Amino acid sequence: MFRLFAFEWHKAVRNLAFWIIFGVMLIVGFWFSGMMFEKLPDVLSSAYGMQYALEQPISRGEYVFLRTISDVSFTAWLSVIAGAMLIGLEFSNRTINHLIYAGNSRFSIVVVKLFYFYVSTLILSLVYPIANCLKYSIDWISNLTADGLHYVLRCVTTRCVIDMAMMSFSLISVFVFRDVIRSLGCSLIVIVVLSQLIGLANNINSNTLLGRLIQYFPAYAVKKIMFRDVARSDLYYSLIYSFIMVFGTSLTCYLLFRRADIK
Repeated sequence: MFRLFAFEWHKAVRNLAFWIIFGVMLIVGFWFSGMMFEKLPDVLSSAYGMQYALEQPISRGEYVFLRTISDVSFTAWLSVIAGAMLIGLEFSNRTINHLIYAGNSRFSIVVVKLFYFYVSTLILSLVYPIANCLKYSIDWISNLTADGLHYVLRCVTTRCVIDMAMMSFSLISVFVFRDVIRSLGCSLIVIVVLSQLIGLANNINSNTLLGRLIQYFPAYAVKKIMFRDVARSDLYYSLIYSFIMVFGTSLTCYLLFRRADIK
């Protein structure tokens, strides 16, 4: 498996699709964000544009950090493209067949593929908020106290876990269809349906089973759990929910790949 890791790493750093997406996210982070944040006052009386109001004024730097670290819309679309390009192409080009012929077990292939998929897409998903923070939040970050640094690390860690859960949806379609076009199409449909469902979440009774599931669904809960005063129960439930999603989809991908007729 270690040789397989080394082989995949060598291939990953030369992946043109990865670097193209990286460049696009960097440009979006530095250029497009200016339209939203350039005219903000130095101190905001409330986090306008956010779903939840804050109890006290915050600096522009903290607001930009909070706004971008809780924005998972890019992650959803990014994961669809990355899943198809990083793994789907290997099925289409039959590259993955050669790994099987070389004597690698299907379990080790799935583990390595999923590992590099999550690492690559996490790097890509963090480019946008990091670029924003370097441009607008560097003064706030450089003056953080120990509690503030703990808060930032908590947000980044939570964001990574939630991103993995969001990305996991696109993986299943890749292993089901083993084709770029159909994987993209199915994943896009799933994202649109989930987006509509989350948009209706405020009208669903939170005491019902569906309401509780949506309440802690990563894409819905992410903005709430990024605040400093978030209830620990909300944070823990959302993280547990995310871990279950990642484990469940990873296991599903392995079972699909183990039974796949690859010749």
